[in-house]
Amino acid sequence: MRKKENRGRWKGLRARVNSFLEHQGFLIVISACVSVIIGTAVWTGRQETLPPSPTPPVEQGQSAAQLLQQSLQEAATPAPTPAPTLAPFQAPLAHVVVLCAFDNSRLTVSGVTGVYRVHDAVDLAAETGEKVLAMADGVVSDVQEKGVDGVCVVIGHPGGIEAAYAGLSLCAALRPGDTVQKGQTIGFAGAGPLDERDGESHLHLRVTRDGVAVDPLTLWR
Repeated sequence: MRKKENRGRWKGLRARVNSFLEHQGFLIVISACVSVIIGTAVWTGRQETLPPSPTPPVEQGQSAAQLLQQSLQEAATPAPTPAPTLAPFQAPLAHVVVLCAFDNSRLTVSGVTGVYRVHDAVDLAAETGEKVLAMADGVVSDVQEKGVDGVCVVIGHPGGIEAAYAGLSLCAALRPGDTVQKGQTIGFAGAGPLDERDGESHLHLRVTRDGVAVDPLTLWR
């Protein structure tokens, strides 16, 4: 009797389920599809907001071990020592003794002519006939063989330097346009300019840099 009752209950339950599926099954399928679509959209949006994964560095053609070895080799190799550079100028005489220093700040009077002028040069002691040397490579721009300065050789040197070697007795046959080399004999000391030191033999050396008189001693000291 109980078995019949149980069978009747299961039949009734299946009948109700079948009836529900027949009437509500379409809605269930639609709900499942909508849930799937919404879930997919949410997951896709979450993926877009995540920070991009770091990109591995581009291969540069050298491994870390190779770069380390190169760095060690560079550290072990001493830097080249620059070759010493020689001073571009030298003294125009073998021995330098200053008789009258450079001073363009005040006027001095000549004991010979009584003329006032600034001494924008330097007077160096020199025996008559002593060799006068070019202080640097250059080109002869002028040769004056007569005048109060005695024989005077004017040479253009590097760096905008122009030097007038005055008070010479002879100019070693130089002419404008001739090239001279550092240490070359350009003339011989004579009596000096006529308006200086009562005709005592010396070299009157006047130097300009870009047209402005400068102390000649600063060129080689």
